[in-house]
Amino acid sequence: LLDFDQFENEYDNGGGMSGGREGSDSDDYDAEYGQGSEKGALYDAYNLLHTLAQDFEKPFDAPAVVVVGHQSSGKSALIEALMGFQFNQVGGGTKTRRPVALRMQYNPRCTHPKCFLQGDDGIERPKTLQEIQEYIEAENLRLERDPVRSFDSREINVRMEYKYCPNMILIDTPGLIAAPRVPRGRNAGQANAQQRALAASAREAERLVVAKMRCPDYIILCVEDTMDWKHGATREIVQKADPDLSRTVIV
Repeated sequence: LLDFDQFENEYDNGGGMSGGREGSDSDDYDAEYGQGSEKGALYDAYNLLHTLAQDFEKPFDAPAVVVVGHQSSGKSALIEALMGFQFNQVGGGTKTRRPVALRMQYNPRCTHPKCFLQGDDGIERPKTLQEIQEYIEAENLRLERDPVRSFDSREINVRMEYKYCPNMILIDTPGLIAAPRVPRGRNAGQANAQQRALAASAREAERLVVAKMRCPDYIILCVEDTMDWKHGATREIVQKADPDLSRTVIV
């Protein structure tokens, strides 16, 4: 058996396992996240469990949360609130045409976010926040001009270390599109090319998001911007992957 309190004291004093925190680093903590604060103790305890798992070579996966919502529902703002800093553009329209997997790691030494981007060759490289944003925008532009498809199911893998984020994985999916219904039958000719293209993009985005939600290990965070909770548009799409909402949290 491991005496958790004794181990934590040794760990904080720099002894025991690798990656221990030096006592002088505690001076950088602010009142909200510092030693003795509730949030600081929670983050330290969770980070300690991760360190123990690594040192003893035991599996301890961070929870993976797939975030789903319609465009302009507040999905990006919620993700950035969880991350602790602004990561991407916030606003209407399609901002993400590929899912972005954000692997967040709590690091009390990082007073500013440290970001890493995994390239197409599978190698992770350090990048500035601006460089990652530019890469995502370039991918959005490429898919916007693609004559065959508007979205790509391949994830953009980003890892970041920061003092104010928890150990978890957030998967930011493309925003669902509330496209108007395209007339059928005798009225089919009334739909113009723009309406048809928008409806096709909406179906493509929905297929991608539903496929991503079907992973049984993912927690689904459903961001619903509605006054009618009985007929939530995002919730209805979520139920295509999680019919009884057993692993879904609705915000």
